[in-house]
Amino acid sequence: MPPDPIRTPTDPHGRCTAGHQVLALTDRLGGAETYDEAAEATEHVLDEADGVLTRLGQFFEAAAEECRASGADEGFELACRFEDAAATLTDLSDELHGASDQMRSLGPPPDPRWQAQVARYYATTPQRPGPASPTPTMSGPPAPPVRPEHAPQPRHHR
Repeated sequence: MPPDPIRTPTDPHGRCTAGHQVLALTDRLGGAETYDEAAEATEHVLDEADGVLTRLGQFFEAAAEECRASGADEGFELACRFEDAAATLTDLSDELHGASDQMRSLGPPPDPRWQAQVARYYATTPQRPGPASPTPTMSGPPAPPVRPEHAPQPRHHR
């Protein structure tokens, strides 16, 4: 039985599976605890033979061929746009050649992100006991609404 598709607010039916895989890869990169782990994530995108950039370039080349096969002027124009996209991805891949290895050599693990530091702080901080009983509310007539002339005004500092 195939796994349930990943659903997002922008893809409630889970049809964009390749996009979801890239999103998971992005999360993996963002959660990397070492530069080696980060480099492994980037290799999925940058690998010259099987990386996302290479495969996406092949996709655009195939799309260009399909458009040309239509024989229509619009098809040729669209084919040129797809070929430009494929060339841009090839240039990008060339520009990033060796980037995964460079990332791997950046050195020791990065400092934990501030979110992780805050989470660790709250996980280890003793919890203060809450109030023993709820604070009683005062009964009586409701307070009058604040009129604009009585509202606090911003302070000007010199």
